Amino acid sequence: MERVTIRPPSRLPGLSPAIGLPLVLVWFALLCLVPDPRPLGAPDAAVSVVGKLTGLSEASSRAATAIALRVISIAMLGFLVALAASRRPLWQSALIALPVASPLAVASLWINHGYFPIPSQIKLAIASAVIGVAAGLALRKSLVARISLAVILCGLFLWGIPHGISNDLDRSARITGQHVLAHVDEIPAGDDGFAECVALAFRFAAKNSDAADPVHTNQAAILALGVILGDEHVATLARRSLDDSHHGAISRLRQKVKLHGRGDLPRHFWVSASLTLLADGNRSTSVGVTKELMDSNPGGSGFSFVDLVADRAGVLFAMAATRDATSATTLQQTIRDGLDAADYCPPIEGLPEGISRDEFQSVYGGLGGEPTKRIVDEITKRLRQCRVLAADPQAPIEILPKMQSGPIAIE
Repeated sequence: MERVTIRPPSRLPGLSPAIGLPLVLVWFALLCLVPDPRPLGAPDAAVSVVGKLTGLSEASSRAATAIALRVISIAMLGFLVALAASRRPLWQSALIALPVASPLAVASLWINHGYFPIPSQIKLAIASAVIGVAAGLALRKSLVARISLAVILCGLFLWGIPHGISNDLDRSARITGQHVLAHVDEIPAGDDGFAECVALAFRFAAKNSDAADPVHTNQAAILALGVILGDEHVATLARRSLDDSHHGAISRLRQKVKLHGRGDLPRHFWVSASLTLLADGNRSTSVGVTKELMDSNPGGSGFSFVDLVADRAGVLFAMAATRDATSATTLQQTIRDGLDAADYCPPIEGLPEGISRDEFQSVYGGLGGEPTKRIVDEITKRLRQCRVLAADPQAPIEILPKMQSGPIAIE
């Protein structure tokens, strides 16, 4: 009688879950913690390649490069999720990977940015994750192809992690800052000093826009004022060192420049404007609100709607100054025609501040309370009346980060 040997079914090709799941978790943690690619931090070499291939301007090439690097980073997440499920039949792998990769992609943005992603970011994240899953499923039978693609994607993303602003922008910001500080003794005190600092920086930007992109020169002006009137940590965020020889002039200028008669508001304005360039407007708003919530705790100065006005005014100013070449040039011309400090930041009269945590919850209902919403509506109306912002009536003015309705507790 012939012996029949029954062999167990061969193992499906693919990556073992014991290896795949840890890789997914590690990459997810990386996406949550590492700064995601930003236009000003995009590698110059990549920006140059994109510009040559597409014919886009330097500013547009930076934006396109940043978007491409974000797509790559999230696609890698989908790719790893697909590989972690690749020991199952193809249809089962797809049913597992697609529902898992998309929420993970959105969650990584949420954690990294500090606010829930806006619809366009969600769509980009899901599309990128789906592309990664598709690539992982398509290459499940080829070990060499899987390893090669994983190495390429990881390398591109790690290469694109923001390393600071470009050398050209750093040089332009330093020159602009030196130009402003050279007139420190001529700059008047008070609100007039705020307007004069802006005029000095942006007239200098306009003068140099003939030989450079006006968006670039405006970025340099904002970053220069961000360090001079805002905070030295702006230079740290840009991954650049600060020239210690200017500390004395910077200190003298900060002591006399005011906004609505207050010395703290120029700092709020210019730090927020700088964060808008180094991160984005939504993240800058989120940082400003978080700072106010921290101030509402015992020992802090209290939650201030006044500070939020200056924060958001700075964000909107930076957006108008750097949106595109037309917007940048228009703002330069508006400033050249002459503006007062009130044209940059609306009146602050009647806005509550110094609010404790308990009072903010009980009286205003937290960030989602109706009293807070009424004050936010009033702030929005005032911002719309600013001369600098009136030129772009369609610009989004979100005083608070996007959130669900209802009271929000402060821990």
